[in-house]
This record gives sequence, C-alpha cells and structure tokens, in this order.
Amino acid sequence: EGDEDLLASEDTLEENDKTRRSLAGFDALPEEDKLEIEKQEEALEADKTGGPAQAQKDSGGDKSGAPKAETRVGKKLSDMTTRRVIILVLVMLFCMPQFTPSSNGIDEFLQSAQYGADAVYDKWRTYCGVNASATFPWCLQSLDATSDSDSQKRQVNRAWFERALLNFIYQHHRGVDFAWQLFWVGVNSTVLVDRDASMGVPLVDRLDIAQDYLSDLMELNQERFVGPYEFPESEWDLRFTGPGGWDMTVLPLSGAAKARITQPWLERCSSFVGVSIQPEVAALQVTGCSTHSELRCSERELTAPVRLSPSEELDFNMLFTFDIRGTTTLEAGLSMLQTIFICFAVGLGAMSFSKDANELLLNPIERMIAKMETIKDNPLEAMRLGDLEYRREEVEQARWKEKLAQMGRCMRLFYKYKYMKKVKEPMETVMLEKTIIKLGGLLALGFGEAGAEIVGRFTYGSGSTSVNICAPGVKIDAVFGFCTIRNFEHATQVLGERVMIFVNQVGEIVHGCADDYHGAPNKNIGDSFMIVWRLTGLPPERQTKLSDMAVMAFVKILAEINKSRVLASWRKHPGLLQRVPGFQVQMGFGLHVGWAIEGAIGSEYKIDASYLSPNVHVAHRLEMATRSYNVWMLISDVMMTHCSIELAALCRLIDHVTVKGSRQPIRLHTLDLDVHALDVVYKVPDSIIRNRFKIRQLREVRKNDKWND
Repeated sequence: EGDEDLLASEDTLEENDKTRRSLAGFDALPEEDKLEIEKQEEALEADKTGGPAQAQKDSGGDKSGAPKAETRVGKKLSDMTTRRVIILVLVMLFCMPQFTPSSNGIDEFLQSAQYGADAVYDKWRTYCGVNASATFPWCLQSLDATSDSDSQKRQVNRAWFERALLNFIYQHHRGVDFAWQLFWVGVNSTVLVDRDASMGVPLVDRLDIAQDYLSDLMELNQERFVGPYEFPESEWDLRFTGPGGWDMTVLPLSGAAKARITQPWLERCSSFVGVSIQPEVAALQVTGCSTHSELRCSERELTAPVRLSPSEELDFNMLFTFDIRGTTTLEAGLSMLQTIFICFAVGLGAMSFSKDANELLLNPIERMIAKMETIKDNPLEAMRLGDLEYRREEVEQARWKEKLAQMGRCMRLFYKYKYMKKVKEPMETVMLEKTIIKLGGLLALGFGEAGAEIVGRFTYGSGSTSVNICAPGVKIDAVFGFCTIRNFEHATQVLGERVMIFVNQVGEIVHGCADDYHGAPNKNIGDSFMIVWRLTGLPPERQTKLSDMAVMAFVKILAEINKSRVLASWRKHPGLLQRVPGFQVQMGFGLHVGWAIEGAIGSEYKIDASYLSPNVHVAHRLEMATRSYNVWMLISDVMMTHCSIELAALCRLIDHVTVKGSRQPIRLHTLDLDVHALDVVYKVPDSIIRNRFKIRQLREVRKNDKWND
C-alpha cells in the first residue's frame, strides 16, 4: 500500500508539472530553451536532495559505526577565527602606539627637561631682554662691557643665568638612574643673522658672523660679563652634585665638558652654535656637529623653551639635545618580549578556541534551530518563547541576588568578581535568538490566530519551499465584530501622511482592548477593524462568557477612545474642526455570531488569513447601520442568545429587519452608552513598564482573571 501511495503521488506530481508547463507555454519553446530549462530544474532538484554527497550516502558510502566527520561549518569557524585573531593582534601592534601621548605630540605631564629649559630662558630674559625703548637686545649689539649705571645689575643677572645653565647641565648630563642624558647645548639668533642683510652681505657670511658672535657670548665665567660675581669652576661639583635630599644622585661634570663650556662654543649644527656635554664625544671637525655624527634620529630628543614670544624666539633661542639610547634600548627589549608573549597567547588561544566555539557559537546555533522548528510549527509559540526567555532571565537574576544576600561581604565581592569573569554567550548570538523570537512574533501578529494555524499546516512536515495555497479551509463557530472609525474620509483628506499615525493610535486601543477580552484581531481595512472570538471547541458556559466579553470589549474600546489623551489631541486640529465642527474620534460597532470558513485567501504572491461566511457580512452590515440608527453599537438577536441573561437585560431592542446576507429577519439590539459622561484622562501613570514581555505577562494575568469574574 505504501508503494502504491508513493507511485500515486509521483503521478500527481508529473501531472502537475505537465499542467504547469502547458500553462507557461513550455511546449511552444525551441528545443534549446527546453534543454536549458530542464538542466536548471535538474540542478535545483540536486540541491534539494543533497547532490552527489546524498547519492553516495544512499548507496552505502557512510559506514555504520564510523566517527562522524567534522562539519564544514566547524572547520570554517576554526580557520576564520584563528586568522582573525592573528590579524587583530597585528592591528593592535600597529595601532596601539598611535594612542600614546608621545605619538600625538602631547605629554600628560611637563618633563624635567622642558621645565628646566624654560627656567634657564627666564634667567636669560632677565639678563638680556628687550626693554620698551629698544628693539634689539643689548647683549647682541656688542661684546664689549659697558660702564654705566646698569653694568652691576647686568653682571648679577649674567651670573644668575650661568648658574641656572650649570644647574640644568648638572641635573641632566649624567646620573645613576637617568633615562635621558644631556648631550649637547646650543643657541641661535635669527635677528643677528638678518642684521646685515640690508647691507648685501651673503647669507653664509652673515651666518658665520652671527655664530662667531654667539660663540664668544655663550662662553661661561668671562670677567667682562660677570665681573666680581664669577663662580669658580672648582666649586661647581660641590654645589651641584651629591644626593641633595630628595633629588637623584648627580655625578660630577667631566673636565672636558667644563673646558668646552668655559671656552668659545665652536660646534655648529644647522643655524645653532653649541657645545657637547658628554666627555667621550667630540666632533669630527673643530666646528662640526657631534649630534649628527654620534646619534641617529631615533636616539636623540630635542628640547627648547616654549614659554617665549615669537619676537623673543627670533632674538635668542636655545636648544638642548638629549641622548635617549638607554630608553630606546629598553623599548626594543620590551617590544621583543611583547612579541613573544603575543605569539604564545595566539597559539594558546588557537588551541583552546575549538572548545570556546562549541560553547559560544555551535550550542547557541542549535538552540536557534530548535526555536525555528517551534515557530515553524506554530508561530504563536514565538510569544510564549519570548515570555519564557524573560522569565528565565528574571529567575536567574533572583537566584543570583538571593545567593549574594546569604554571603559575607568578602565572599560577596569574590563571587561578584567570579560571576563577572564567567564566560557569557556572545552578544551576537543572543541578538540572533531574540531576533528569531521577534520575527516569529511579527509573523504571528501579521497572520493572527487564524494565520498561525494556516502557517502550521503549510510548514509541518514539508521539505519543499513552495507554498500550496489551494488547500481546504476549516469550518468554525465564532463571534464576529466590526468597528469602524467615523468621519474617516475627512481625516484622510486633511491629515494626509499623518493619517497613518491617527489610524495606528486608534488601532492600538482597539487591538489592546480586544486582546484583553480574549479577542483575536483579524483584519485592518483602512478605517475598519475585524475582531473574532472563536467559540469552536469551548463548552457552553465558556461560549456564553466569551460572548459577554465580546460585548464588553467594544464597550471598553468606546470608553478608551473617549478618555485617551492621545486621541484627544485631534479634537483641536484646525483642519478637522473646519470639516467636522466639534470633531472627536467616534466609532461604530457591529456584533454577530455564526459559522465561517477559516483559511488562506490569495495567490503565490500574497495570501491573507481570513474568514468567509455570510455571518461576517452581517456583522459588517450591522456596523454600517449604526449611523442610520444613531447608536454606537448594534447586536444581532443571535448574539443575544449567546450572551448571559444579565448582559442581555442591559440591551434594548430597536428594530426587526432583514439584513443583506441573511435569509431570516433578525432583531437588532443596542447598548445605550453616554460617552459625553467620560472625561479625558490627562494624568500619566506613576510607573510605565517598557518591557514588552513583562507587559504581555501582566496582560495574560488580566485575561485569566476575566474568566473568573
């Protein structure tokens, strides 16, 4: 019997294929096009069945008991992750130096060299600054000592300048723990070079003249400059060396360095003239530059005063060159250790990543597949999955807080640290899981309760991606309700694009109240909303209760649209008031009960889950008749028989008519409601819940409570 069913199904598929080809004009195509189409169909069929690998498996290529090979996804994941980790480490090695202050020209703290250079220049400014009546420093005008009233003051200032310079040299030239060592000291003067430019002297000659002048000017302990305030060379070491309290240990200055700074400064580096401080260093020539010959660019650091004006920089400037070879050597060693450590970390990470991949990626993917299977069978389960996920997070958080409360303070801190270091699922996998739940929720919202069962029937046990909508529907009994926004044509013309906001604000109230009273929104047709209360499968007392809820849902909707502060804002719209004086949001409601066929309507391009029945049209006709009777709600007598006696006693009979779509005359009832007795509620609730899962849980509690009212 199974083989006969299989042959029958294959014959049916062949007939469907022939029918499809005949409808598409396949027989009228040329032979080349037919062959091409058949090849494409064979390729698609091979992809569906697994291709050659599936054929090998079917032929017995997969031996029983053999270990399963690693999946291609796992191999790809391991290889790509290893490569990306290595690339990430290399990128960090190249990019991390760019985030240091020295790489961007900004130091967090003022260094000793910079501070000292500014202090030395302050002493020079006091000695040979530009006064208000002169435009050229006096010391750059002549090397001859002058005997005037300021000569003693100048000698004192010169002595203080030389002591400041010696203090700077001693504090930086060499010490026990010095990272940088002062290598060279130099000065220049741009105005001195440009002084003879108007006389036509060549630049090279002017530069030599200026450097010769500065060479004689910077010689220390000259009697013509310091007079009786000379600081003897024999007292330098006693004054500037030694522990010095909290200072670092400073070594004495070498005799060669003392001889250089107490003689004319001869080394010329670019536009600067200076002298080397280190004893073992000497220029290749008498006027050469030891800085360029002894130090590479990466081994020297230049420091100049910064607290000086542009004019002072042109008058006289100083430059201090530091030997930083000790620092560069240390940095090179640390860089080698850093590279070794990174290689070790990358190797260890590559070996342990397979375990992390299973815990962080493969297991979450399996959970996602399980969720997809659940949503495929029943899209409404997406709502339950979201609630379960939220409840699981709440339970874990509550257990964690309870466990912490029972611990001591020290153990609590340790446990918090341990909990924070615990391996978590990557954020991407959590986002994917929640996205699947959201997509399932959107699917449930888009199709509704009726569409959920249709989707389940289409996807259950099917290995094909095609959707066959030519399937019979299901007959059910239900309460059908229609509610329509009145004066909607004026709102559409006046509001334009904002009419969507208006409709959605009304729809939020309609759908929310209907769901609270166990209704299922089915259709949104512009200004109309269709709500269904399914009665099939319920006992009689439950059907009566659900019918009462349908009436009360419409009463609640009518009350909420008149109390809503959001919808009340449309009452002040000038365009709506011009079209409809005294405008406010109004709706009409129609309720009827009966049978209907539930199923999918449409084509392979678009389908909708809907209900087909004359009873649906009767409910729609009742809503349309509310305008004629000037009432808010019309209820059929069939609906009244399903309601409880207490609710039916509150309704009033207003007419006995034959409605289009119904063969028998029906009595029309209404529920007298005074909406003008309701005031708009402008007060905002004290606490607003933002979490939709928690809102849904609270709503389920309210819905369950309504069965017990």
